[in-house]
Amino acid sequence: MSTFIDITRPLHNGTPPWPGDRAVDFKHVAKIRDGSAVNIGNLSLSVHNGTHADAPYHYNDSGATIDAIPVDAYIGPAQVIDVRGHATISIALLEKLHAGTAPRLLLHTGAWTNPAEFPTTWSVLDLDVPAWLAARGVHLIGLDAPSVDELTSKDLPRHLALDRANVLILENLFLEAADPGLYELIALPLRLTHGDGSPIRAVLRS
Repeated sequence: MSTFIDITRPLHNGTPPWPGDRAVDFKHVAKIRDGSAVNIGNLSLSVHNGTHADAPYHYNDSGATIDAIPVDAYIGPAQVIDVRGHATISIALLEKLHAGTAPRLLLHTGAWTNPAEFPTTWSVLDLDVPAWLAARGVHLIGLDAPSVDELTSKDLPRHLALDRANVLILENLFLEAADPGLYELIALPLRLTHGDGSPIRAVLRS
């Protein structure tokens, strides 16, 4: 029997957004207890709030939008590795952890020490890592941090290096319950026309 691990961060009105980005605003505009026939909720948020997929269009004006990416990119074998305690993620570290054994690599960085507060620092990739991953058949990287680049980055060198290597990006995963190892990832984005990203419900199946 399959076991599922939910690696999606809870999304609610208190979810910390990227500084300056639109926060989550969820409210019921109709309630049965107030006399309506049904409960109806309205939701407003940045597509990069909470657990989400970045479309290449987010950091490349000529890149694919989220609706143009084949859904099977987000479903299939994935490897979880634990890189907590490392400020930078180098090729040497990845080799030590035997990364690259699946086409999707998920990094447990431990960035969110307090889920109620947006982190200010987290682990980042060395700039030669994206090409190294691509050479090993990795086409998607995910991490439990808000971004593959630093909070203060303006030119997004890691986003762009991953784009050149044709490696897709998932951000703000919740990997606390996922031990290192091999799983099946299911992390489908919304079919949002011309979207630069999308919230996802991400799970691992073992």
